[in-house]
Amino acid sequence: MKAIVFQQCGKATSVLTLQELPQPQPLEGALLIKVLASTINPADILFIAGQYRMQPNLPQIAGLEGVGVVMQQGKNTQTPIQTLVAFRHKNVWAEYVVVPEKKVIPLPPGFPIEKAAQFSLNPITAYGLLSQARLQQGNWLLLTAANSALSKITIQLATQKKYATIAVVRKEEEVAPLKALGATEVVLSTNPLLANTISAITQNKGVSALFDAVGGKLLTQLLPTVAPFGKVLIYGLLDDEPAQFYNATIVFKNLSIMGFGVDAWLQTLLENEQKEMQTYLIENIQQPGFQLPVSEKFPFTQVMEAIKAYESGNQKGKILLEMH
Repeated sequence: MKAIVFQQCGKATSVLTLQELPQPQPLEGALLIKVLASTINPADILFIAGQYRMQPNLPQIAGLEGVGVVMQQGKNTQTPIQTLVAFRHKNVWAEYVVVPEKKVIPLPPGFPIEKAAQFSLNPITAYGLLSQARLQQGNWLLLTAANSALSKITIQLATQKKYATIAVVRKEEEVAPLKALGATEVVLSTNPLLANTISAITQNKGVSALFDAVGGKLLTQLLPTVAPFGKVLIYGLLDDEPAQFYNATIVFKNLSIMGFGVDAWLQTLLENEQKEMQTYLIENIQQPGFQLPVSEKFPFTQVMEAIKAYESGNQKGKILLEMH
């Protein structure tokens, strides 16, 4: 089979090569999957650079998320041959991959491939963040990095649950598309009166939850806008600078500040809770109106061009690698 491999860690466009490798065989509890498509995520670039929380075993096949069709069952597996599945695992940028059965999400036939390729990471992270926030209808949710793929999914799920959302973005041209997606209000991070603006939007009640992917000065500015007993969930680290706060801000409002990593959270779910989450997301995401946009598609043999398109930062959706 063909696969995209790196022999050493580094910049993706410098270290990735296309190679011919033996097709893997599924061991007990695992499935052989014919890969159809994979997204390029920030985690992929960090993994290739050796800067991700999960380290590569060199030489390593790149790619951490995808969609495919089950071709062969290992011993003690139940998923039927030809089932369409989404998954997150190593070795995805290849024609075939072996994935533990417990890591695959069976999808209904006809589920859109472009959405299926994105199913295993961002929608599940958005669902997890919302479940941890425990919001009520009408509560305000504040999102930083609101133009990200993850935030766009969060906005759509929150709108369906009748939560009010305030999206914080950097550019004026990002305002209208997020409003069209369902964001209640969209504000610019460059606004010198940002905290005051958010307080005014919430009629001084504050936001019940803040999902932060940035940190630094922006989080410092936004912490005072969180309502009493509010939750601050930190899931990203776009700013290298530390955030600052007064203990009084946290103590007098009984605020909760917690980190959120999707894999650790998934380990806390019972099997029936995992199934409930998967069913809910499948039902919502397969709706024609639910948006998981793809900007460009590339054959995976053109991975260099795909990564350059990803690094340009100009795309309005995901970059997709097609394996077949």
